[in-house]
Amino acid sequence: MENITIGVAGSGSMGKQLALLFSSYGISVVLWNYRLHSSFPKDFKRLATIQSKLGYVDKEKIGNITGRVHYTDDMSSMSKCDLIVEAVTEDKLIKGEVLKQLDLILVKEKIIATNTSTLSITELASFSRNPSRFLGMHFFNPPLSMKLVEVVRGEKTSEESLNFVLQLLNKINKHPVVLPETPGFVVNRLLFTMINEAVFMLAEGVSDAKTIDSCMRLGANHPMGPLELADLIGLDICLSILETLVVDRGDVKYRAAPLLKEYVQAGKLGKKTGLGFYSYRKRA
Repeated sequence: MENITIGVAGSGSMGKQLALLFSSYGISVVLWNYRLHSSFPKDFKRLATIQSKLGYVDKEKIGNITGRVHYTDDMSSMSKCDLIVEAVTEDKLIKGEVLKQLDLILVKEKIIATNTSTLSITELASFSRNPSRFLGMHFFNPPLSMKLVEVVRGEKTSEESLNFVLQLLNKINKHPVVLPETPGFVVNRLLFTMINEAVFMLAEGVSDAKTIDSCMRLGANHPMGPLELADLIGLDICLSILETLVVDRGDVKYRAAPLLKEYVQAGKLGKKTGLGFYSYRKRA
């Protein structure tokens, strides 16, 4: 477990945060994206600075931490990584294409973990030539502060691959739980049922968003209410997860609230767009 290098495929919000997480523990990271963004160095340093203020990154070591991350659009740069964490868009076809490309550039058998929150691990493993080296590694947002990681075994995941990932997660101070494959795993299967019901209640006029959220914070001791959490996750992602649960479980109880669909169609996706169940836009 010493002197390992981890590849992260996808430099979106989760990909950047995973790169920062690994590099903050002294691990070298190759962060790949299909295209480079000129603002990345500035954005990544800003992310590290914010996390240092929250106590998750050593302020005095930000330069060393950011220096361990190699940002590239050349996938072959990940060819010698000991582990690759796929963190691209939560879309089976997009993930499949990236996994196929990874298979072509790896110089020897490597462990590939997908950060999917709901998709079938066994189905995604079918895009790899060696499904025994493939598994799910579901981090929660924001990964630097959230301790839990759902480690999901596919039908053919080997003990060797599983043990490597568990050792890594212990090294970076996470709490892994090993789960068999099931749609939504544990957290999302429970969480998105609650979020969806909160949206139904809002649409029915039971109460406003602020009251619904405060009821769950103060009555159930949740750190965030379901609607503000949905805004943080992204309403498009919430909708996608619910639709996946409906298909994979065949249960209409996961049917997305029409209001959630309306918000997504209107581009009101939560914090990332500045508007969701709450407004995050700065007043002039």
